[in-house]
Amino acid sequence: MSTRRLLLWLRLLTGAGFMYQGAIHILDKFGQADLFAAHTGWQAWPLVGGMRPLELTLWIALLEFGLGVFLFGGLLTRILAALGAIIVGFQLLVLGLAGGPLNVLLVVGSVVACVRGGGGGTMDAALGAMQRRSIERERERDAERARARAERAAQTSPPESSRPS
Repeated sequence: MSTRRLLLWLRLLTGAGFMYQGAIHILDKFGQADLFAAHTGWQAWPLVGGMRPLELTLWIALLEFGLGVFLFGGLLTRILAALGAIIVGFQLLVLGLAGGPLNVLLVVGSVVACVRGGGGGTMDAALGAMQRRSIERERERDAERARARAERAAQTSPPESSRPS
């Protein structure tokens, strides 16, 4: 199996894992909030310290689900994989393995997708190819315009031999 195909499967599994974990955290929001309430080390952190455990749980759950959708689709793969690694890393630091073993797999998948890319079939690749084609066509049009201007200038200027010295 090629590297692109392996990265594709890793991205798809990571995206599906994020969607699954986000949905589970939404459905069991009170259980996850109790976990955050029991592990209070996160309350000293600058960005999340002022949140309640349920609020933090819902933010994380919605971010995880949204990340999963975009990773599964292959849009903004590297950026969202980095964000996913930060979110899951936060959960691992705060909750340890009490948050579930899926967090370890998700952080590994996110880091690999961030570093190596999402493999084949990403929307990023398709959009990049479209942008490269558009730039190439613009260069061709510019070259054609320059050639046409040079021809017009050659036709309107008098020949070298007829100019007075």
